[in-house]
Amino acid sequence: RLAANRINLNHLTSMDAAPEGDEAVSLCVERAEGYNTYFLIKALLGGSDRIHLQEDVNILAIFPHDKKPAVAGNLLQQLAKLSINVHGVASSPAAMAFVVAAADTMKVIDGLFGAFTFPAYPSPFDWYAAYQGREQVLKEIICSYEEQVIKVYNVAQEKDLDLWHLEVPGVQLGELGTVFQNLDQTGLRLPFLVAIPLAPELESVQVACCLARSAQVEIRDCLGCQLPTVRVLGQQPAALFSLVGPHFGDRHGITNTLVNAMRVAEISPLCMSCAIHSISVVVREDDLDRTLNVLNGPFAIPAQ
Repeated sequence: RLAANRINLNHLTSMDAAPEGDEAVSLCVERAEGYNTYFLIKALLGGSDRIHLQEDVNILAIFPHDKKPAVAGNLLQQLAKLSINVHGVASSPAAMAFVVAAADTMKVIDGLFGAFTFPAYPSPFDWYAAYQGREQVLKEIICSYEEQVIKVYNVAQEKDLDLWHLEVPGVQLGELGTVFQNLDQTGLRLPFLVAIPLAPELESVQVACCLARSAQVEIRDCLGCQLPTVRVLGQQPAALFSLVGPHFGDRHGITNTLVNAMRVAEISPLCMSCAIHSISVVVREDDLDRTLNVLNGPFAIPAQ
């Protein structure tokens, strides 16, 4: 329905139900489409009271992250230090995108320059000067794409992963950041990370991430040391693929095409993340090759 109404998804994360958790979906649309989207979804779900609208948010992204857990760790620690509520986190092969209240945006950007170094922008003032006035141009570029077969620039895939589902108290996201920093020191990579608040009060956040299957013991030890009260909702073998294309993270209809193709083939995505120019999907490892074959029809996927 959102695709039919030409509503762009600027940010989307979804998690299938973990053994001890619930299915969760978080998405962002243009402010002007907020109420329309809310009522469309509410009608489709039969008036469910589990749908929440958070108004006036902005999406920020930092890149590249090179799949380093320390990047996610530094980000979560900095947001906790600033007492910023995170309304969602999505990852792509290149970027880590996160949602914050519009009122907190300048505070967050200033804080990021304390946690990260951006060679192109020595200070927040340089970044503001470079970005100012580009919003409308970017929006016009995004809306100009119309394709019968959706062009894909690149496909990235990874196997031998475990998908971890965690429930973390909102006030302990900084400690989760420390977990990621510690895992970074072991040489692990973090190819996939999403986070969705479970309620408007942000008391707890559902987190899903992919890490190497061979590191199960180190991951559990790290969680037990830094976050002993964290709920591990599920852990299962998985594979990951990412489709990279022109504005895949924020064009209407892209996600709809992907999900419908998988549904016809009776393949269920375990998790999804749409951010910047990529859609990343976690599937059961046995489903990876079949999924890519199914998508090579509605999508023009380059030969591997």
